[in-house]
Amino acid sequence: MSLKDLVSDPAWLFDLGFSVRRWPGTVDPSSPASWQLGDAYRLPAVKSLSGDEDASGSWMAWSDREILLQVHLPQANPASSLNTNISLDFYIDTRSSPGIHRANAYCHLFQLRFRQPAAIPLENAPADVRPGLISRAKGFPIYARANEVRGWLSASRSRLEMKMTLPYTSLAGCDPVEFPEWGVAWVASDGRKRYELARNSLSVPVDDPSLWCRARLVETSDA
Repeated sequence: MSLKDLVSDPAWLFDLGFSVRRWPGTVDPSSPASWQLGDAYRLPAVKSLSGDEDASGSWMAWSDREILLQVHLPQANPASSLNTNISLDFYIDTRSSPGIHRANAYCHLFQLRFRQPAAIPLENAPADVRPGLISRAKGFPIYARANEVRGWLSASRSRLEMKMTLPYTSLAGCDPVEFPEWGVAWVASDGRKRYELARNSLSVPVDDPSLWCRARLVETSDA
């Protein structure tokens, strides 16, 4: 029996992580047009260790007040209207605890949903974002200001773009200076296909924080 057979997934052999650069400008959290993450903020395609390559991509940055997340999905079946079951689930552990297997009070889940009919092209249409419950959790964060988390969807015939801004005030225990590393993972769907965008094993449920990637916060010049 090979080592791969024993652990089921070769990505178990890696503690995957990446640098997340600081966004130098000012963000208007109510305006998705005030920011767009370019190549310097693109994250590595860690999914290639466990799954097939695809045309999805993700970008992430941190600023003085919030996290910026941007996800692109390919439009597999170009159409003139959107599928009405588009989603993005973003998981974050603000204390980066790779040794735990059940979520605690610092582990959050925010769920973006876009389910209203819409024509293509679409630009920065508001999406519904709400906190979710992580299965098997042994502790739950206090979502005191979860209503401050915002999300948007843009769409063309070839691509979907989802954006989220997550203020630190909406995240329990989030202090980029005191704790400059997070555990992160996200799962997205275009309504037809599911994409695993940042997780180091696809053979284990995403509710296990030990398999989330390590996001190390750096100043722009340090990345």
